[in-house]
Amino acid sequence: MSLQQRLVKTGGRLVKHARYQWLLLAESHLTRRLFVSMLRRIEALPLTT
Repeated sequence: MSLQQRLVKTGGRLVKHARYQWLLLAESHLTRRLFVSMLRRIEALPLTT
């Protein structure tokens, strides 16, 4: 596996983890308006395979 492949794979894991954390925060502490705003930002993130 090349360095580039490792970086892409690691980046994908970080994005997945960040999305999960954002959702946890949104469920517990944030208003509906802020939650919708965060979901839009998450949707704008690039997808990795």
